[in-house]
Amino acid sequence: MSETKVNYMTNEKKWYVPVIVFFSAFLMYVISALPIFIGRGLPFFYYGDYNVQQIPFYIAAHRAVENGDFFWNWNIDLGGTMAGDFAFYLWGSPFFWITMLFDESMIPYLMPFLMALKYACAATCAYLYIRRYVHKYSYAMVGGYLYAFSGFNACNIVFNHFTDSVAFFPLYLLTFENLMAVDDQEEARYRYSGSKFVAFALMTAFMATVNYYFFFGQVVFLLIYFVVRYARNNKLLSTFVMFNKALFGGVLGIMIAAFFLLQAYAGIKGNTRLDNYINGYNMLIYPSEKLLWDIVKSVSMLPDIIGKGTLFYTGTVKNASLAAYIPMFGMSGVIAYFLLNRKKKNWEKTMLIICFVTAFMPVLNAAFSMFNSAYYARWYYMPILIMCLMTAQVVERGKSPQLKKGAVAAVLMFLFFLGVYFLPSKNDDGEMVMFNMTENKTIFLRDVLGTAILCLMLLVIAFVIPKNFRKTSENGNERRFVTGIRDQIILWAVVVSCIISTFIPLKNGSGIISDRGKTMWQTQMLFNKVEVDQSDFCRGEVDSTSTNYDMVWGIPSIHCFLSTVPSEIFDFLYGSCGITRTVETNLPVERSGARAILSGKYYFENAEISKNRVFHNGEGTDGYFYLKNENGFDVFENLNFIPMGFTFDYYITESEWEDLEAKEHDLDLTRVLILPDDVADEYGDKLIMTEMTAEEISENPISYLEFTDECTKRAQTSCTEFTTDTYGFTARTAMLKDNTLVFFSVPFTEGFSCTVDGVDTPIIKADYGLMAIPVSGGSHEIRVTYTPEGFRSGLALSIAGILLLAGYILVLKNIKKND
Repeated sequence: MSETKVNYMTNEKKWYVPVIVFFSAFLMYVISALPIFIGRGLPFFYYGDYNVQQIPFYIAAHRAVENGDFFWNWNIDLGGTMAGDFAFYLWGSPFFWITMLFDESMIPYLMPFLMALKYACAATCAYLYIRRYVHKYSYAMVGGYLYAFSGFNACNIVFNHFTDSVAFFPLYLLTFENLMAVDDQEEARYRYSGSKFVAFALMTAFMATVNYYFFFGQVVFLLIYFVVRYARNNKLLSTFVMFNKALFGGVLGIMIAAFFLLQAYAGIKGNTRLDNYINGYNMLIYPSEKLLWDIVKSVSMLPDIIGKGTLFYTGTVKNASLAAYIPMFGMSGVIAYFLLNRKKKNWEKTMLIICFVTAFMPVLNAAFSMFNSAYYARWYYMPILIMCLMTAQVVERGKSPQLKKGAVAAVLMFLFFLGVYFLPSKNDDGEMVMFNMTENKTIFLRDVLGTAILCLMLLVIAFVIPKNFRKTSENGNERRFVTGIRDQIILWAVVVSCIISTFIPLKNGSGIISDRGKTMWQTQMLFNKVEVDQSDFCRGEVDSTSTNYDMVWGIPSIHCFLSTVPSEIFDFLYGSCGITRTVETNLPVERSGARAILSGKYYFENAEISKNRVFHNGEGTDGYFYLKNENGFDVFENLNFIPMGFTFDYYITESEWEDLEAKEHDLDLTRVLILPDDVADEYGDKLIMTEMTAEEISENPISYLEFTDECTKRAQTSCTEFTTDTYGFTARTAMLKDNTLVFFSVPFTEGFSCTVDGVDTPIIKADYGLMAIPVSGGSHEIRVTYTPEGFRSGLALSIAGILLLAGYILVLKNIKKND
């Protein structure tokens, strides 16, 4: 088989094989999870982000679609766009939209079967990609199963949405190869690519929509793939033609997806997590030498689960998705492939060498995450596909010496890490102890047992199963079997190994939480809810044991675990409160002032689960009193609750506020409205509000009694009506004395426009990231309308992209007709 040309074996084009791969992979995942279903019952329970993000997000988004809330959602943090908040998680996922066929109550039960569906898609797409590189379809099936059930996918079950992109990547790579094949090693002249160009453009649009973060990494990988696979084997002019076809197809695909992408980008631009670029020594050296060993371990044995590392574990890899183990084979197939092709130039070898170097060089590794300073290995699934391809090709050759050497090497790699576990070490008391080299020992020992079983299976395949089976005919002559018994044995061994490789991480993640924890989770979050008075718009808040429960209950919250909220929330928390948000809005318990201006009314403390019941012990936020116990939660109500849309008597400029320590002036947030300096200059003389300086605030510290008085004053000026919808909100102000600003704790996001009594009115940024609206004396009707930023421009680009692609198709049809 040549370096760049591939051909299907005509006798292996069996249409039904992909169908078999799909349904068998689905069944394999279900079998992997079946012991957990039986032991713990449904709904399926995992741990971490799976319980407090994936399921709540699916439920919240499902409910939003049912209610027609496609734009602004008031129940996510302080409010946010559906595209901005959920594009990274599910908004572009076909698997989420499948759930719309079912009732909301079915979602927790559907989740493991949706994952099985993702695994099935991954196996099928990988099969379609690999089958052109092997002679027998059974080894394409082997490669497809290994890819879908790789350690990377098993590790990331907790991040349910990662598998969406992983599932379809092989198909994306296949459409790219098909497009390149039109001009590969051909005479340099333009050839119409026809349906192959259309397929690549549409697949680009699809992958960009499924998950923009993973799509960025895929573009980086395709660039490397193009250089290695095609640029070095073609003349400059041919390479130029091929590159431009891919470029135009990619740009066209992005144009088609622009309606989705621009809204998603608008929702996260300015997010502080996007600004943390890798720099300095961190570009060249990882924080710990342990990480280098952890990378090697990730290809040698069953994966750690997210946040629960074992050997060589550091906090750097807590959420990094560091896993690349191939079920049963580990690195044996890759090592054997290199031995088989040690004297040949080979694109697979080159790609994998580049990927290995990239993994060990921080700045190159970060390139797949837009050079973010946080360590992520979330691009490993792409080289894993190449590793599975290599493994399938090697195993197809039979019982080769190279496979034997590879198997021995893979087993020795595993035994090395097992040996590390037995090294003596010192405990915290300085005493020499054994078996103390790993964290999360139970998880590690399960991984060891599972990997040991798989290593034994590998040795049997490499050394015991003969390359050819023979039988004796009736006349005494021997002849070979023609049915490929070895092929069938290997295929079934791979199936079993994939099930084992998935069951153990499932068991590790599900077993972290006790049966009682599972029961309380489903009882308190899924099956029941806390009922509180929401006749007036207000926000609640759950304790840290019950994160995002209120999202499922349908109560707006000021405690939200979601990474992709509007950047204005980050700005408000940091500027007004001195709080640096990363992935979660979670106010310290002492912040009475921030809770008051955010219309925080309820606090839900889990009396059944929480071990640190600060509110129950009288150490909660000042002003909250016990209301009732319901659904296992102690409910506390805020006496200092301020309804939405209120005015201030004083304001302070941002430059003056920055002279203060924000966290020490939390109560002052109810006394002064923080305005940008230029806004204060423009509106200061027009408003009834009085300016305060940092010196005045410092010299006149507000007492708790004065704070409660300020809350009462703010509440007296709050809107008499406040109604929300997906397009914004409508409010009726109280009878106001004179020109002033009405403050709303709504993110000051681009896309909002305002009218007061039907007259266009500007919206002013206040408290660094929220909004205030200038009004005159009297009572007024305020209408704030939200049109997603990027909606119109994205729609125009998408329509233009579709028209261009349609025009290309029409031109092709005319050319074929003329020919």
